Amino acid sequence: MKATKTFKIGECAIGGKIKVVITGKVIQINAIDWYSNEIIMSGSTLITENNARKLVKDYLNELTSFYYANNILKWIETKITFKNELGLTY
Repeated sequence: MKATKTFKIGECAIGGKIKVVITGKVIQINAIDWYSNEIIMSGSTLITENNARKLVKDYLNELTSFYYANNILKWIETKITFKNELGLTY
């Protein structure tokens, strides 16, 4: 499975754009410069990690505001299923 989406947030995000790429078991999140489209910051995690949802949420909150981080996380959760700290899916 592969899913990609670029969120054009503007001045409320580092660089202005956040691109999420989900490939198999990997979630990659990039902060992209609005004008040059260069990657400013990048982070990734495996969906199978026990604390993957928390890692993704924390990283999104570093890149943008709580509101946009929540919206991006909701989109990610429509594409994949995370595990909680006990290893149960939700």
